[in-house]
Amino acid sequence: MLRTTLMTLTIAAALTMAPSGHALADHHEDDAEMIEQAVQDYVSSIYDMKPELLDGSVSPKIQKVGYMPAQDGTGLEESWMTFQQLKDIAGHLNEDGMFDPATAPREVTILDHTDMIANVKLVAGWGIDYIQLTRYSGEWMIINVLWEMASH
Repeated sequence: MLRTTLMTLTIAAALTMAPSGHALADHHEDDAEMIEQAVQDYVSSIYDMKPELLDGSVSPKIQKVGYMPAQDGTGLEESWMTFQQLKDIAGHLNEDGMFDPATAPREVTILDHTDMIANVKLVAGWGIDYIQLTRYSGEWMIINVLWEMASH
């Protein structure tokens, strides 16, 4: 009996302290906007050759791995990238204009998110990225990227 009473009181206290459904919806929308912005900064850093955009959207601890055609034509090869390598590539990859920033794809789909983690699919000019973000000091930061080059 005491256990049931304590559980009932705990649930009642939690319900009275919980934000209204409207506040939760606003919080969810704010998170979605911040998650989308982090991913848009990531893709814009490459399209627009602005590596500084990565500083506020990508964790220096990023784990980024992708699959692209092997140089010798024998299939796919795995390519790992550090934060600094990503910044270096963002600064020059689009020098020859392979991606038109105005028309290149930047489709962001938030697959799921909680208070601390998010999973996102990005369709970009180079292919598809599956991105994981984490909330760090209140900001959404990309922590993992798994990508595959577009097949032509």
